[in-house]
Amino acid sequence: LLGENRRWDPPLIGTVKCNIHSNWRNAKLQSGGAFMIRDHRGDVLHHAREAFTFSPDRLTSELRCLEWALQSMKDLGYQDVVVGSDLHDLISAVMRQVNWPRYRAILSRVSTLCLSFPSVAFESESASSNGIAREIAKSVLRDGRFQSYLAMVGPAWLHQQIFREANLI
Repeated sequence: LLGENRRWDPPLIGTVKCNIHSNWRNAKLQSGGAFMIRDHRGDVLHHAREAFTFSPDRLTSELRCLEWALQSMKDLGYQDVVVGSDLHDLISAVMRQVNWPRYRAILSRVSTLCLSFPSVAFESESASSNGIAREIAKSVLRDGRFQSYLAMVGPAWLHQQIFREANLI
């Protein structure tokens, strides 16, 4: 576990960084999830959006997003990964599962997925350093974008923000 990043921080060469976010409003609505995978230069390798069915709380929604992102990275053949999230409880739950018994089932699935990678690290992000994943996730509920997708490169409507982050402007 690394400290909170105030700006997007690239991973080491040979490692990819996957920023995740789940936009949860309440237990009666779907949640929007997103991840963005970038290399050490800040170049977007893959990004995705998903709509999740009802989750009782924000942490459940974020854990479902994490499970989906890890499974996707496994399926895409990534090896050494860093996962960045701005929900501090998510990082805490993954790192100290015994303190979060309510989420035991999903945390067990997350742990099993983590074993699929030679190395997995988790970084606590600020809202600003996780801004792109947040924007994609928000678009699910805000814009009614319930169609999931997986794509290469970054979404055109966020190219300027991705460029700024990658070049640390």
